[in-house]
Amino acid sequence: MRKHQLIANNILQDIEQGKYNECLPSVRKLMDTFGVSQVTITQALQHLVRMNRIYAKPNVGYFIIPKKGEYSSFNGIYDFSTASTSWTDFPLDSYSQCLETAIQNGKAELFTYGATTGNEELKSLFQKLLAEDQIFSKKEQIMITSGTQQALHILALIMLTKKESILIEQPTYHQIINLIERLHLDYITCYRDFDKIDLKELEEMIKIKRPNYVYLMPRLHNPLGTTMDEQEKCMLLDYAKKYHFYIIEDDYLGDFEGSNSYKTLYEMDTNQCVIYLKSFSKIMFPGQRLGITVLPEDMIETFRSFKEVIDIHTNSLSQVIMQTFMESGLYAHHKDKIVFRHQQKANTLREVLRTYFSDYQFNDNHQMHTVIKLPKQINMNKLHEELAKRQVLVDDYKKNYIAGYKHNHKFLKLNTTSIPEHKIGEGIHLIQEAIETSKLL
Repeated sequence: MRKHQLIANNILQDIEQGKYNECLPSVRKLMDTFGVSQVTITQALQHLVRMNRIYAKPNVGYFIIPKKGEYSSFNGIYDFSTASTSWTDFPLDSYSQCLETAIQNGKAELFTYGATTGNEELKSLFQKLLAEDQIFSKKEQIMITSGTQQALHILALIMLTKKESILIEQPTYHQIINLIERLHLDYITCYRDFDKIDLKELEEMIKIKRPNYVYLMPRLHNPLGTTMDEQEKCMLLDYAKKYHFYIIEDDYLGDFEGSNSYKTLYEMDTNQCVIYLKSFSKIMFPGQRLGITVLPEDMIETFRSFKEVIDIHTNSLSQVIMQTFMESGLYAHHKDKIVFRHQQKANTLREVLRTYFSDYQFNDNHQMHTVIKLPKQINMNKLHEELAKRQVLVDDYKKNYIAGYKHNHKFLKLNTTSIPEHKIGEGIHLIQEAIETSKLL
């Protein structure tokens, strides 16, 4: 990224955080702040003008273009159900400019079949992006997929043809359950509590059943929101080496982790037994259908050959737009903005829960998937009816369990990405009312 793009991103972040009200400081002050030349500051400001975030008044200065306020976006629905970015937070104008640029610059690519493993320029950008999170790999280990769901589908087909088995936690991500049930995969389950997985039970299950793959969400688990500690991850890697299986590490919420000290299983792995998955659906948007899979070297060709028969290659237009979006510096700024806004909402949610749910247990992770543990006397069917009456949307956790599994958890999973911050308190109060009405007599 060029110097003027980095400075533009910093100025944008200051605008988002309310550091400037109506106008920016003078060019001279910005030169002093960032320690760069007038040419560089002027380039940064022109970049922001092209993004439609500021405008210039000749001989006066640069003024901020106000954005439509959050208050006008509330539609009467208290939506705690999704972790995906709201369209109101997405820079559609800037993305449209990247679309236009991508079409102009990538005409030849759009009218031919691309590489099965992904656009080489975008793979280079992804390689650098992963390295920022200590995910170091060779470029040939990186596969660009049509979302992480396609990566899971390909891995499921490999298991199916080789008559291999997979171990999953209960509860877990509902789409891996859908794959298992619809493709009739051989599977094993292991119970996961609200706080952690029982590693002794896990090892015993692995020792007896010998799965070929273990699917995990070590960071910000879906649906429980928990994150594994260092000791748990070390033991899992020891099991993988000892019992010869691959770990599928689904790190789809990695961008929202607040701790820079967190290490992925992939980073800690010294035996090439981790398959790392990264999603862009929460920072960008699900319809873009882009994901990254980082493979052990001995799986590259098998994975590539299955992907080739599924879709030949990932959508060329989506890849070229993403390349342009990243090269312009917009992705880095947008990611920081989304994470910052989400942290603000998560903090608001935490404070509200302390007010209305002081007698309840909830995971205080300050991030995604805040889970409220409910008392056993709650009638869950009645609760969902009461929430619907109050226009409150939440996920039904039953889809996170495989058919026939006897679960004993009762909980609500809350996310704040699609609800205006000023409506979180009202929504939580309505949830409290619904819970009290749903207690069995």
